Amino acid sequence: MDRTACIDLPAFPLQLLLRKHPDWRLHPAAIVAADTPQATILWINEKARAAGIRTGMRYAAGLSLASGLRAAVVTQNEIDDEIAQLAELLRRFTPGVEPGKDEPGVFWLDAKGLLRLFGSLSEWASSLHAELVRAGFVASLAVGFDRFAVYAVAKGIRGRQKGDTPLFRSKAVSGELCKKKGSVPFFYR
Repeated sequence: MDRTACIDLPAFPLQLLLRKHPDWRLHPAAIVAADTPQATILWINEKARAAGIRTGMRYAAGLSLASGLRAAVVTQNEIDDEIAQLAELLRRFTPGVEPGKDEPGVFWLDAKGLLRLFGSLSEWASSLHAELVRAGFVASLAVGFDRFAVYAVAKGIRGRQKGDTPLFRSKAVSGELCKKKGSVPFFYR
C-alpha cells in the first residue's frame, strides 16, 4: 500500500530567525517586513505574543509594548535556500520529497518501499524526526494513506519535540478522519 507522510515545521520563517539568533529565544522576537520602525510585523514568538504584540502591528508599536523586542528581516531568498537544504536532508530518508508550494515549512514525503532500509515506518519516522530536531527545528510528522489526513494530523500535533509519530493503521481510519469532523484517529505508537 502507498504511504505518504507530511512534515510541518510551524512558523518556519520564525524558526529560521531563531536558529540564526539563538539568544533571541529568551526575548520577545519578531520578523518584520523591512528594517524600519514602520515595518509590519509578520511573525512573532510566544514571548512577543505574551507582551501583547500581534502580527500586522508596526515594529514601533511592538517596541512600545516590549522594549526588549528583537526583530529582523527574513528574506524570501533565505526561506527558499533553507527549503532547498531541507529537501536535500529529507532525500536521505526518501527520494520522494515535495516541499509545500503555498506553505513554507510543509513537506510531503513518499513513505512507501522503505521497510527494508529502516525496518519499520515507525523507525523511519523516528529517525527522520530526530534528524530535524538535531538540525534545530521544531517539527511535526504524520504518516498515513491520505494527503489531507496526514497534513491535518501534522498540523494538529504541532511543536512536538519528542514522542512517537502518528501512523495510521489502515486506510479506513485515515479516510474517517477526512469524513468526520472532530474525529480522533487511532495511531500506532
